[in-house]
Amino acid sequence: MRSFIATILSIIVIITAISVSDTILKERSEAGIIQGSALYHQPKNTIDVAMIGSSHVHCGINTACLFNDYGITAYDYSSAEQPLWCSYHYIKELCKNQSPKVIVLDFFTPAIYQDDYEDKYYFMDDTLYGMKFSLNKLQMMNVALDGNLELIDKYFPAYFGYHDRYADIKAEDVKEAFEFDYEAFKGYSPRFHNQSFQTPVLRLDEEKAPSDKSVEYLNKIIEYTGEKGIQLYITSVPYAINDGNEVMENEEDLRYNWLEKYVLELQANGVSHVYYDYTFKHPEDFGIDYEGGSDFSDGSSHLNYYGSTKYTKYLGQDLRRLYGEELLPDHRGDERYETYDRHVLAIKKQVEEAGWEWR
Repeated sequence: MRSFIATILSIIVIITAISVSDTILKERSEAGIIQGSALYHQPKNTIDVAMIGSSHVHCGINTACLFNDYGITAYDYSSAEQPLWCSYHYIKELCKNQSPKVIVLDFFTPAIYQDDYEDKYYFMDDTLYGMKFSLNKLQMMNVALDGNLELIDKYFPAYFGYHDRYADIKAEDVKEAFEFDYEAFKGYSPRFHNQSFQTPVLRLDEEKAPSDKSVEYLNKIIEYTGEKGIQLYITSVPYAINDGNEVMENEEDLRYNWLEKYVLELQANGVSHVYYDYTFKHPEDFGIDYEGGSDFSDGSSHLNYYGSTKYTKYLGQDLRRLYGEELLPDHRGDERYETYDRHVLAIKKQVEEAGWEWR
């Protein structure tokens, strides 16, 4: 009996040690990892709108603004350069504990990056490390890493992918790991820098489909959301379209043209839950300042805090116009959603500490 008890206690100590070290050593990047980790801390069935897609989502869709101004409870469940096959598995993961009414799907990655993109695995840690182990995650890894066992070994189990970070850990990192308010974090990661770009010019007389794999997973997302009774709102968070370097094809507008036509064909065939907002065709509706530099934060043309607030106010109005308060209730003042009140206060503090104006 003593040996049995000693064995059980040893197992508990080992599991506890691994759990604690995992919490401390896990990378906490706001490019997708924390977005993934914090999802599991959200109170069940409190996310009415989930924003899925690339880093343009968690930089450009201000969830604090959506709640503060419209009472919409939203979450940016996104990661750097997230492809549609990962978006599909993210949506499935989200629906394990949440019942979203609307999915806002950003189309940036399938528009700009194709199958021959040489750095397509570069940000996989941001996409993978925040998600808990499950069959869904294994399936996502297999499709995201094209079945490459060497790459799969790199990321699975996740703990062994970042366990050697112990030399970089500081005392404040340990404190923050245990004190971070995951419930109040809703994925939004505001930026406080300025960058200018040329105002985009669209070519509306041509179209070009994204990769076959992207089209396949777009259809999987459409089918899954339809089965779940979820409205699918496809969009493009404003950025400097066709402003890539020499390895980019600079043909995003052609793929957005294709997407607009594709969604119209779906609607004509009775697929009524899919909507596409071609944002680049009506920039005057949210007034993003490209050339003045007041609304963008970096060379990747992520929106900064001011730009994200401009776009989000438009998005909130559009969600209200399309779906109304019957589908997306105003949850302000409801104690069940108090984590969103804490979220607003946390973002206000960040804005204040950055020396920027709350909007």
